[in-house]
Amino acid sequence: MLEFLFAWWWLGLVESLILAGVIALVAVNAHRIVGDAPQSLAALRASMGLTVLALIGGYIVVLGVAAWALDAFTGLSGTGVAFMLSLLAMAMVLVQWLFSPYIINMVYRTREPLPGEEWIVAEVEQLARRSGLKPPKVVVSEMNMPNAFAYGSPIAGSYVAVTRGLLRLLPRDEVRAVLAHEVGHLKHRDVTVILALSLIPVAAFLIGRALVWAGILGGGGGEKRGNPMALVAVGAALLAAGTVFQLIVSHFNRLREYYADAHSALVTGSPRSLQRALARIHAAYEHNPHLVEEARSNEMASMLFIVAPLTSLTASPLVDVDYLVERLKEQETNPLVELFSTHPPVSKRLRFLDRLASRIGGIEHY
Repeated sequence: MLEFLFAWWWLGLVESLILAGVIALVAVNAHRIVGDAPQSLAALRASMGLTVLALIGGYIVVLGVAAWALDAFTGLSGTGVAFMLSLLAMAMVLVQWLFSPYIINMVYRTREPLPGEEWIVAEVEQLARRSGLKPPKVVVSEMNMPNAFAYGSPIAGSYVAVTRGLLRLLPRDEVRAVLAHEVGHLKHRDVTVILALSLIPVAAFLIGRALVWAGILGGGGGEKRGNPMALVAVGAALLAAGTVFQLIVSHFNRLREYYADAHSALVTGSPRSLQRALARIHAAYEHNPHLVEEARSNEMASMLFIVAPLTSLTASPLVDVDYLVERLKEQETNPLVELFSTHPPVSKRLRFLDRLASRIGGIEHY
């Protein structure tokens, strides 16, 4: 029992040191890692493709190193163990994907639209048809924070949710732009894609933990027992890789937010409506701290929100919204905060929509 507790303490220490080291490295280089908003839709697509290739290529390397380490320093089949741990990660993410809509509906207190709110359903149905999709279920969340999100699974179906706070805050044309953004997430299958890519950091963490654990407990059995520190070292490297992979997944999620913004602009023909909506929502969070607390206490679907609710903004929600949009475009961003965020800074999203607006007349398909 004492040996087990000691090993668990060492595992926690190793993980903490690795996380601190990775954060320190990225903090120093955050300004080099984080770039500006995509210059065009083509550049955005290229960035998404390169990000996926980097994740998959990195994971193949991780699996190879893990299999080699397990085979070289334990009596276990390295390929078999790495494969089994990858299957475990897949099972964990699959269960989350299948049942998360039911949990989200419960946590965010969703309901069907009431009389007087049917126009939301009509808007979503029209946007879905224009996007070539089967209309999703439309629900309203009884939350005061102004936000919207899209989610779903094969057993629960697809949903677009808007909060009561969003409907109170935005005029209809801006609500429509937000709904188009969420329909864009469904068209691009973002929930499925992001969860699939999330397998990579989860699997890297599981395999890295297994190697560190085996090393702390003295290695494997049989003739190959005898180099526990090598196992700890390789496991630590995989834990670090898992942290990096998670940052890359967050980067990919930020790119998909730009992609959903592009969908909204193209399907509605009004990038300005989405810009105004983003500005109003950000201003509402800044000047209503209780909304931030409500968002903080319900973080489960925060990755799915139209905006990240915990970022700050120095502007008054009472000023002219177009003036606010222009001020926000010039706002400086914190590279380190962005690096760990699932959403791009609002200033970058506004600038991206500007670039898209200058080309929107010549874009018919994307």
